[in-house]
Amino acid sequence: MKVLDKMETFLTLAECGSFSETAKRLFCSQPTVTSHIQQLEEQFEATLLMRSGKSVRLTPQGEVLHEYAKKMVALFEEASQSIKNAGLSSPVLALYASNYMGVYVLPDILRRFHHSYPQQHFELHTYGYTDLIDMLMEEKITMAFLPIYEEDKYVQTQYDSIVLFKDEFVLVLPPDHAWAERKMLYARDIARITLLLPQNSYLQDCILSPIYELGIRPDTIHMSSFEVIKESIKAGLGVAFIPYYAVRGSLDKGELIAKPVYGLRIERNNGFIHRKHKPLTQIETAFCECAQGTLLLNGNA
Repeated sequence: MKVLDKMETFLTLAECGSFSETAKRLFCSQPTVTSHIQQLEEQFEATLLMRSGKSVRLTPQGEVLHEYAKKMVALFEEASQSIKNAGLSSPVLALYASNYMGVYVLPDILRRFHHSYPQQHFELHTYGYTDLIDMLMEEKITMAFLPIYEEDKYVQTQYDSIVLFKDEFVLVLPPDHAWAERKMLYARDIARITLLLPQNSYLQDCILSPIYELGIRPDTIHMSSFEVIKESIKAGLGVAFIPYYAVRGSLDKGELIAKPVYGLRIERNNGFIHRKHKPLTQIETAFCECAQGTLLLNGNA
């Protein structure tokens, strides 16, 4: 494990270019990072990094080691997974997703995946966005299906992400609302209503930023989930911008209606992420490819 620990230190340092940031990401001391690099340089009898102030960059020898280090870590992860699955005819595929993706998006994908892999057992675990990120940070899981926010710097720096589809948020009203007969609403209308918002700060920013750019500051009420928001709309407590997947069932049944707002478009990327240098297993890769294919067939990719 000592060699792999040093390789992980080297890969992380090569990625972020900072000894202090590497120590922070690996939850170790900066002297430990320095020691790992020194030991590698002694072992290979080569200078692997060029130091310039507080930043570093790879030397030509370091570039060579970088390629081999990635392969070594990937092979170890593959071996670890194979050992865990040894003796199992069909290892369980554990999927982790945000509540939104787990409730509204993944069931269709799982149905298609089960049709293609009827012998494959799987589990679906859903969590709030913050709880899911905490699990990723604690390295309890290495892959998740969730909304992808550019503002979440931890996800952007620590994970490779694949966007599966882009959500459009629609303005949702109760069927008996005064605006029900209007074909088009305008930004000024939003200033006169109560807007129901989810509690997730990234999601709030996603919804409010385009509205604020139009100079509109609506009254808001924060609620715990899209399901609570939908019921609150039916009760006449306000209106909300909700991603289409989360409200399509209620729209089809006529329980709620959606109206376009001229000059306003609210969107969000959704997909899956996996930790850098942690390759997907064969069955995980198959599921992700199934997800991409299903959404493409549905016209959402």
